[in-house]
Amino acid sequence: MPLLKSGTPTLLTSRQDMDGTKVEESISEGYFGLHDISQGSSFCVHNESLKHGPWIGGKDDWIVITNNRCSMNIVNLITGEKIPLPLLSTIQGVQISESEYLEVHPIGCCSRALRRVVLCQTPSSRSGYLALVLFDDGMLAYTSEGDKTWKLFTHRKAYLGCYHREPLIVMDAILHKGSVIAVDGDGFCYSWDIRYPEEYPMPLATPERVDIEGSVGCIFFLAKSPADELLIIGVHGHCHRARATGRLVVNEHDVLKHIDGVQLHKFEESHGTWERICNIGLGHSLFLGLNYPFYGSWNGIKPNCVYVADMGGNDVLTFALQADGEALIEKHDLPTEQGARLLDGHSMRTPMWFRPTLPSREK
Repeated sequence: MPLLKSGTPTLLTSRQDMDGTKVEESISEGYFGLHDISQGSSFCVHNESLKHGPWIGGKDDWIVITNNRCSMNIVNLITGEKIPLPLLSTIQGVQISESEYLEVHPIGCCSRALRRVVLCQTPSSRSGYLALVLFDDGMLAYTSEGDKTWKLFTHRKAYLGCYHREPLIVMDAILHKGSVIAVDGDGFCYSWDIRYPEEYPMPLATPERVDIEGSVGCIFFLAKSPADELLIIGVHGHCHRARATGRLVVNEHDVLKHIDGVQLHKFEESHGTWERICNIGLGHSLFLGLNYPFYGSWNGIKPNCVYVADMGGNDVLTFALQADGEALIEKHDLPTEQGARLLDGHSMRTPMWFRPTLPSREK
C-alpha cells in the first residue's frame, strides 16, 4: 500500500489499463486504483482480499466486499484484517443462489438486487461495527458486532414478494443519534429507533426544493455536518443515462446524464423542519458515494465543496457551493494523466471514497 497521510480523502477505482484494451474483463487478480486527490497522485495497488470481490460500501480504511454468493466481509485495506458479516440467508424468507449478479431470492418469487452496504461504524469503533444493507425493492436490514443475523426494519407494508413492492425504496441511509434515517427516491425521509427495528418508521418533514432550470430529476444523499446536524443533499439533473458497462455493483445514484446543480438542507430538530444551507461549515467539504459520508478540510482540497464519487459518468463531480445557492460544477477522471487512463467506462469496480486512518479507536 502506498504511503498515505492519515485522514486524506482517497478515491478507489478499477486498476490502470495494463494491457491497453481499455476494458476491465476480470477483477480476479485483486488489482485496483488508488488516487490521492489532494496530491494528485495515482497508484496501482494489489490486495489479496479483493480477488474476485467487488466493494459495495466502506467507511474510513474499512471496506465491505462481496462475491457472487453475496457473502460479505469487512476488510481493512491497511492491515489486511478481514471480518465476516452474517449471511443474508439469515433474513427470513431469503435464499441465495450463485449468480453473476448480486442478487438474493425470496423463496418462490423473483430476485431482488443487493444495492449497497452502509458501514455506519467500523470494527475500530468502541462498540464495534454496525452495517445496514439496502436492496433495490426497499428491503432494509442491519447487523452489528456480535450478531449472528440481519435484523429487518419494518416498513408500512409486509413483504409479500415481487408483486407488492415496498412504498419506501431506500436511496440512502445513515445512523444519526441512535436512529437510522432513510431517504427514498422522492426525498421523503423516515426514522427508526435502532433498538426497535420491528416498529413502523416515523416520517420526517420533506425539505422544500427550489427548481433548477432544465432539471427534471433529483437524487438524494444523507450526511452529517461538522456540527453533527443531519443533512440531505439533492443532486439535480436531466436525461437518464445508461448504466456503466460491466459494473458488478449498480450505483442507483448515477442515473442522470447531465448534472445541473446541488441543494443542501439541514434538519432543525427543535422544529422538525429543514433549512436550506449554502455553507457546510468550518471550511469543510463533504465526500459522498458508496462510502459512509465524511467531511473535513485538507491542504489541496477545496473548502465548502461537495465531492461525489461516480456521478454523471465521471469518477468524481465537485460542487463548489456559492453564497447565492448556486454551485460551480467540476468534473474529474482519475488518474489525470491521459496516457494512464483506463477503461473508458468499461470498469467493474465502482469509484468510492476511502480514508486511511491511524490505528486508534473511534469516538
